[in-house]
Amino acid sequence: MTISKSPLPSIENNMLFSILTKEEKILLNQTSSVFIFGKNDAIYEPGHNANKAYTITKGSVKVTIHSEKKDIIKYMVRPGILFGESFLTGELLRRDYAYAMEENTEIIELDAQTLITISSKNFAFAQSLLHFLGDRLRYTEHQLERVVLKDSKSRILEYLHQMGMEQGRLVGTETLVKHNMTHQDIADVTGTSRQMVTAVLNQLKRENILYFNRKKILFRDLNTLPQAS
Repeated sequence: MTISKSPLPSIENNMLFSILTKEEKILLNQTSSVFIFGKNDAIYEPGHNANKAYTITKGSVKVTIHSEKKDIIKYMVRPGILFGESFLTGELLRRDYAYAMEENTEIIELDAQTLITISSKNFAFAQSLLHFLGDRLRYTEHQLERVVLKDSKSRILEYLHQMGMEQGRLVGTETLVKHNMTHQDIADVTGTSRQMVTAVLNQLKRENILYFNRKKILFRDLNTLPQAS
């Protein structure tokens, strides 16, 4: 892990912080630092102080909890999204892990007390934080519903469709997703097994619904995916 003291332009461009005043942005920059992480480096672990929040400028992060047999991915984080925000709900110590998923993942570390101070004076920013927490809670509830109500294959198909909708780029009539997720990562985030993920992807490939390799998935027609047999 390395530290850079360069300016923090992503705070200026991040939608969550776009409603801050000029003075508030300056304060946030003064109390923030940029860190560069290697692939699989831990950003924080259980027991660490929950006195920071983070946002990504380059790369991606997975937030996980450990069970006896495997990791369970709570959610993935892409550039511009806040994570490590548990201090907003009163937690003093971390209860989960955050790992960089790519080499040279660039992360801005934000001071929690500074965010609290700003939100106490800027009602619009406080509302944005509440909306963000609400979205994170709804996502977690949806994940739980999927595990309880849907079988393994349905969960994998739904997650693949979600990847296409959120990360996909149209290439003609097809949808291209460039990613860094292993089959095990997809299994961890869907609560299934690596073998099941591999089987589903291979079946979809045989049926010409998608093409995949280690770095990309090309959906022939994203709309047909939820109905795949």
